[in-house]
Order: sequence, then C-alpha cells, then structure tokens
Amino acid sequence: MPKRIGYLWEKLISWQNLYLAYQKACKHKKRKEETAEWIYYCEKNIFELQSELQNGTYKPHPYRYFNIKEPKERLISIADFRDRVVHHALVNVIEPYFENIFIPDSYATRKGKGLHLAVSAVQNYSRKYSWFMKLDIEKFFPNIDHNILLDLINRKIKDPFIINLCSIILKNQNTSMNNNIEIGLPVGNLTSQFFANIYLNKLDQYVKHNLGYKGYVRYMDDIILFSNKKENLQRDLVLIRCFLSNALHLKIKDKVTQLNKVSQGIPFLGYRIFPNLIRISQVNLKRCLKNIQKNEEAYIIGKINLDTLYNSTRSRYGFISYANTNSLKKSIWGEVQ
Repeated sequence: MPKRIGYLWEKLISWQNLYLAYQKACKHKKRKEETAEWIYYCEKNIFELQSELQNGTYKPHPYRYFNIKEPKERLISIADFRDRVVHHALVNVIEPYFENIFIPDSYATRKGKGLHLAVSAVQNYSRKYSWFMKLDIEKFFPNIDHNILLDLINRKIKDPFIINLCSIILKNQNTSMNNNIEIGLPVGNLTSQFFANIYLNKLDQYVKHNLGYKGYVRYMDDIILFSNKKENLQRDLVLIRCFLSNALHLKIKDKVTQLNKVSQGIPFLGYRIFPNLIRISQVNLKRCLKNIQKNEEAYIIGKINLDTLYNSTRSRYGFISYANTNSLKKSIWGEVQ
C-alpha cells in the first residue's frame, strides 16, 4: 500500500493557502454581482472562512443550477463563491500527492495536460497500432459512489479533517438536490473534476498494469485503447466491463462503444483523428460556426464588448486550429482581425 499523507489540515486553512485559493476562484468567477462584495471585503471574508474551517462550523451554501443543451443536455451546478474558495484550497493541498500516482495518459483538468495533448497522444498511438476501441461511461458523474471515492482518497490521505471536508463537499450536492442517496458529483465543480480523476485512476491502473496496455488515453470518461489485435480488445472489453461494475459501480455505454481500424479515423473530443490527419466532426464544426455568428450578432447590438468577442472567437479558433482546416481558419480569423 502506498504511503499515506497526514498533517495537511493546518496547511489547508493557512492564510497563504486560502488567499491563493481566493485568487484562483476570482479568475474563474461566474457572476460579477455575486463576487463584488466578497472581493471588496476579501480579507474579512477569508478570516471568517478560516475561522469556520478551524472551528468545524463550515457549511457549504446550496448550489445554483442551470441546463445547457450543447454539446449535450446537462445540468450544471454552480457553487457559491466562498465554497469555490474552499474547493481551490482543498485541491491546492492534496492534488500534488495524487499527481504522483496518476498515470501520464490521463489528460483532463491536469496541469501540463489538456485536450490538445490528449488528441496528439491518440494520433501518436494511431501510428503504432492497427486497432482502437473507444469507450464512454454511462452517466459518469451522476453515478460516482461517494463511499468508494472517500475510500480511494483515504488510501492516500490519512488526515481526518481533510477526509471530513471531502465528505462535507460531497454531501452538499445531495442536500441541494433534496437527495439523500450517496451517489453523484455535480457537473461544473473544480472538486468534481479532481475527484473524478481520483475515481477513474483505479481503472487507469487496471488497464495499464493488469491488462498491460501501453496504448491508452483517457480524457475524463472518454477512453481509447489501442492494440494490433482486434481479438485482444474484444476480450478485454468484457474484463473492463466487469471491473467497472465490481470496483467502481459504473457501466460502459454500450451503444457508443466503437472497435475499428485506426485507418477509419478515431472519433475523440470533437475530432476525427487519423494517423496523418486530424479533422473536426461536422457537428462540432457547425456548432463552432454557430457560436461565432451568435457572438458577432451580440457584439453588433452591444450585448458584449470587443474583448469578449475576440476572446470567444480566439477560443473557437484554437479548437479549429488543431485540425487540418487552413482555409477555414483564415476565413474566421480574417473576419475578426
């Protein structure tokens, strides 16, 4: 069993860590009106938050919820600003210890990783192997078991105050939704993304070390395995399905599972990846162009400023620019310039 880390609570509730967490939360603030007063009295608020954590009286506020429809319909949860400070404070302290046990082939919400490096890794493996298998987990975030997750955290962190804070954060989701079942993480939280990587690290270790796969890429719950033998992937699909069910109480979304030759192109994160070419799927291309057009119209009628238009278009351009779409890139960026 790997060495467990303790005595982290004092570091978590230190002024330095809470202030750093506050700065990070400010970078990702959702609504100016929500955070203006908190920021204006930031020192007072940080001291109060520190006192609540220290005295064991900290209680998260209920989430706000809204639905998004693209790329698929999802319920997004927004934590109160003060709670986002706590989320950052927690991740600041414990993330480095989990980074030491995460595999290099997991790319979502990790420093020095990201979507484009995941796409690049898939393309590199497509040049070494003949076959791929694409897996997606059915309703991943809503089906994460809190007890299993806390056990996985406890295997690395032995500080009881840290474990208790993790439990408080997890329970807040169900309190907000009036649901007492200890299952599910809110989509949209920093801690949810981090906890999700801890949860699926167990699968990563199984695939890499027990099944022996060198060609493997995971971006949150989007998973690609590579092999030169189709029958190996078919055999191991059964083993992975059993492992997910028994160890993590998760299911593979069988309807979208794909097993094919890499020469047919690998659908991954909005791209279709070939050994020597990367294309954007037509659905994602249309969505990108539609969003660019919406923002241009919003700018014309004064709903957004030029900086917002520029940054939004630049983000879409970044997505498009990773594929082989030179003429399209020139067309889009030329209009903004």
